[in-house]
Amino acid sequence: MVSVVIPAFNEVGTITDVITCARQHPWVGEVLVVDDGSTDATAQVAEAAGARVIRLARNTGKATALDAGVCSAKSNVLLFLDADVTGHTQQTLSRIMQPVIEGRVEMNVGLRARSTLMLNQALRFFPIIGGDRALTRRLWEAVPTNGVRGFQIEIALNYTSKQFEKGMAFELVRGTFHHIKERKYGVVAGATQRAIMIRQILSISFRLYILCWIKQRAVRIRKRNKVDSGIDF
Repeated sequence: MVSVVIPAFNEVGTITDVITCARQHPWVGEVLVVDDGSTDATAQVAEAAGARVIRLARNTGKATALDAGVCSAKSNVLLFLDADVTGHTQQTLSRIMQPVIEGRVEMNVGLRARSTLMLNQALRFFPIIGGDRALTRRLWEAVPTNGVRGFQIEIALNYTSKQFEKGMAFELVRGTFHHIKERKYGVVAGATQRAIMIRQILSISFRLYILCWIKQRAVRIRKRNKVDSGIDF
């Protein structure tokens, strides 16, 4: 069975739909909502919808909220769902979960935009962003969590999955709707939240894909130089 983990911050308007769809799926054994310091009734509404709620005292960000959910989850197969994405069906959830359940990949991400899917196929390191994803617990535990904050966790998961033999895959999921930050929090607050998200994504993408590549290349060069030096003697 699959453990569903839903991080939520002030998502009282959409959380019930997300929980209801997840709980109705025959592969789902439990639904956990991590209330990330909400100031509205998200926790109460989530409990009423049948989820097990983990309350965090303050808003800590997506990475910490997901970790709290995974620590309490029972299954070794996890399904992360965004609390502000509605319109999922049993079929769309199955498409996201099935490749992981069958052991074909370590992680499978549900994407709403065809353009994002095409870009990832063209660019191996394109930073795929999508909160609806199924993954194994061992992948989660392999993520280099040091310094990973907020929305950086999605990039960190992408990067870490590529270190596994089976890696990651993507599914184009139709019919879902993302309630954007500007509509939820207002134009100014929403734009601020979006700017923070973009900054976090760019920061960890640079650290993982650029700096790590430079370090790995430097190590390979040093090893090659040592071998060449040994041959000369």
